[in-house]
Amino acid sequence: MKKALLFIILISISLPFVLLLTDLEVIAFELGFYEKKYEEYNISEVTGIEKKNLMIITKEMLDYLKGNREDLIMFAEVNGETEQVFEEREILHMVDVKELFSKGYIIKNIMLIVLIIALGWLAIYYREAIGKTLIASSLWPMILMSILGLLMYVDFNKYFTYFHHIFFTNDLWLLDPNTDILIQMLPIEFFSSIAFKILSFFVVELLIVLVIGIILNRKIKCKSQ
Repeated sequence: MKKALLFIILISISLPFVLLLTDLEVIAFELGFYEKKYEEYNISEVTGIEKKNLMIITKEMLDYLKGNREDLIMFAEVNGETEQVFEEREILHMVDVKELFSKGYIIKNIMLIVLIIALGWLAIYYREAIGKTLIASSLWPMILMSILGLLMYVDFNKYFTYFHHIFFTNDLWLLDPNTDILIQMLPIEFFSSIAFKILSFFVVELLIVLVIGIILNRKIKCKSQ
C-alpha cells in the first residue's frame, strides 16, 4: 500500500506538470496567435515595423527560443530606416528566457517519464486506484489554477511582476516601452492574453482528466459490488 501511495503521489504531481508545460510550449510557439494579437494591439503602428517583417522577426525569435537560431541579432526596417531590431538589454533578457524554456523542456520530459512509469505500475499492480488517482491529479491543480486565475484577473500586472522576481535573478526584464521593440511587440496585454489562454486550455484538460477518473472509479465500484 505504501508503494502504491508513492506512485499515486507521483502521478498527481507529474500529470498536471506535463499538461501545463505542454500547453505552454504549444501556445507560446503558435505563430497565428502572435499575428492575431499584433493586429488587435496595432503593433505595426507602435513599433514602426510592417506586419510582414514583424512576423519574420517573431518567427526568428521563436526559433531562437527553440534552439534553432544562435542569436537575436537581426535587422529590419523600423520607421522607414534599417536598424538592429533588439538592443543589448533585450537580447540579454531573451538569453534568460531561453534558459527558462530549456529548463521547462527538461522538467516536462522528466515528469513525462515519471508519469509513464507510475501509471504503468499502477495499471499492473493497483488498477483499482487509477480512477481516484486521476480525480486527485485534476482537483488540486484545478483549485490552484482557479485561485491564480482570479488573482490575475484582479491585477495581472502585480502577479506578472511577481513571476519575474521569482524566475529571473536580474532586472533585464524591465524594458522601456518608448524605445525597446521587444516590449512594444509583446506588451503586458499580450502576456495577459496568452496566460489566460494557457490557463483555459489547462483547466479544460484537467476537467477531461477528472471526468475520465470519475468514469473509471464508477466502473471499479460497479465491478466490486
